[in-house]
Amino acid sequence: MKLLKLILASFLLLVIAWPTQAALIHQVNEAFKSVYGRDPTFAEWKYWAERVQKQEKTSYAALAGAMGHQKAKGFSPQVLAAVTKISSSTPAAKTFVTHKHLYPSPLNPNFLPDGTLVKAPGKADVYYVRNGKKSWVLPEILNRWLGENHFYKHDIILTISDSDLARYPQTSSVNPMYVGKVLQHPDGTQYYIDDKLRKRKISAAVRSKLKFPGKNLYPTSAAHLQEFGTGPELTGAKQPGGMVIYSGAFHGGRIWKVEENSEGKVSKRLFLSDYLYEAWYYPDESQRVAVSDAELAAYPRGSNIERYPDGWVVKLGPDIYVVEKEKLRLIASPAIFSAIGYNPKYVLSQFPEFLRRYPKGHPLAGFKGVKASDAESAKSEPAPSPNAAVNLTKVRPAIRALIGQINDIYLSVFDRDVTASENKFWVDYVYSGEVATKEDLITKMEGARVSGNKPSKTSRTVVLPEELLEAKWFPYMFYFVWQQEPSDEDRDYWYSRIREGDRDTIGKLGETLQWLKDTSGVTRK
Repeated sequence: MKLLKLILASFLLLVIAWPTQAALIHQVNEAFKSVYGRDPTFAEWKYWAERVQKQEKTSYAALAGAMGHQKAKGFSPQVLAAVTKISSSTPAAKTFVTHKHLYPSPLNPNFLPDGTLVKAPGKADVYYVRNGKKSWVLPEILNRWLGENHFYKHDIILTISDSDLARYPQTSSVNPMYVGKVLQHPDGTQYYIDDKLRKRKISAAVRSKLKFPGKNLYPTSAAHLQEFGTGPELTGAKQPGGMVIYSGAFHGGRIWKVEENSEGKVSKRLFLSDYLYEAWYYPDESQRVAVSDAELAAYPRGSNIERYPDGWVVKLGPDIYVVEKEKLRLIASPAIFSAIGYNPKYVLSQFPEFLRRYPKGHPLAGFKGVKASDAESAKSEPAPSPNAAVNLTKVRPAIRALIGQINDIYLSVFDRDVTASENKFWVDYVYSGEVATKEDLITKMEGARVSGNKPSKTSRTVVLPEELLEAKWFPYMFYFVWQQEPSDEDRDYWYSRIREGDRDTIGKLGETLQWLKDTSGVTRK
């Protein structure tokens, strides 16, 4: 029994003496201040955090001791960081061997798609690629995301050569991986990073009111925080944009993302699968907040989330694509896939019904000096937009666009997905010219929700007031017949016909416009 107690005591001392890697990163600011008497700069903090990340320092005493040793020898952490840093000079890029739009980036034939996570061999730093630049990711954010998730782990990060990484200019350490996280200033002040990538001060009382998980906290340097724009302090009235909320049973419930629009109003969007939720850089549990049915109902509903962020690789049928700006770009050949260095393990084929709804972008047919064949490139040229289908070309572009938004608008009004028959009704309603703006459609849908009755379409045979025919139905019918807007002369002529009373219904007006086009090929006599 005594031996067991001694073993247990020794184990506890070992745990106390060797804090976890994550806990030690939390102590970098404290150790630095104890040695230098000030907060570290971003470069200084990053230097020591990386050494902890590499497990070169595994205790607070070792960390502070190393800082003291360097201070005594007169070494500046900024100098040490600069010495160990990859040269920022950009090696010459290979030339484009096919059109620039067939590369992951038109900026450089060596650049990876936006959203790719990259690192150099043997280095701890991981960067998010965006617009031909690299943006540093706080190690603890990356480790918690990949440590908690079920589907994605650290081998999703592409390891590229030092020279390839050096081609990317370094930009601010502000990127989508920070959304929804709480960053802590060295003085203890906490800031929430919202979906507009703004830092917003959050007090302990508000944090408690919003029920933020304790693990949603990441210490960083003052200089890093300064890179983020500043938004209004959180009040706790509602969950802020970028936060994730959870409703229903602990297992089997639903996960929603809270989003804030340009007017500061928030809505909820449902993640249609866990694969999507984790792909948007959210840890499995340490970032989401459980909410009641009443609180969930307080958020208006937005469109469902059924698409991956930029840079994710998916498979539909035999073809492999990379996601870019909500489009699928075919990776045109196995040679291109191999040259980029994608891990076959993370080619996602789940939920093909989502993938089939993506529009197609230009194929990815070149990378570095590798070029796909013309036949491989041609098989995924962008298909025409559904709005350009023959049955929609007769109506104005604004109406075509509005038809494409019907499902999302219905979801926000009725708080449920539209059925096939309901979709058919509202498409026909918009196509027939009954409404021409999103605001008018929302009004009609809200009226249908309250009354339980769908709106009726305007009769094509009933006599209508001149003002209504001139302002609404003549422009609609003229474009329907001619696919162009009427000129001033066209308006003068047809308004005179309407006023005389001989073209006083939608049907008469439309039939005469079409007859004149078919028999004379002119817009007016």
